Amino acid sequence: MMTGLIFILYGIIILIYVVTYFFIVYHLVRYSLKPSLNTIILPIFIVGSALLLISNVMLFFAIDWRIFFANFPVNLR
Repeated sequence: MMTGLIFILYGIIILIYVVTYFFIVYHLVRYSLKPSLNTIILPIFIVGSALLLISNVMLFFAIDWRIFFANFPVNLR
């Protein structure tokens, strides 16, 4: 039961991350002071953000949540 709640909360966090990501990309493109720098800044931001998201998801799914909560000091079941 607790693992389902963890996955739902993590999904919400990922959704917020993706919405924020598109918000930042939109503003980098739309309101850039030097549009010529977009050819450098955007790929760095896009690749960096994608790598951070992928590594975060991989680390999240590498955790065995049942063992984590079994060893938790407070019984949350």
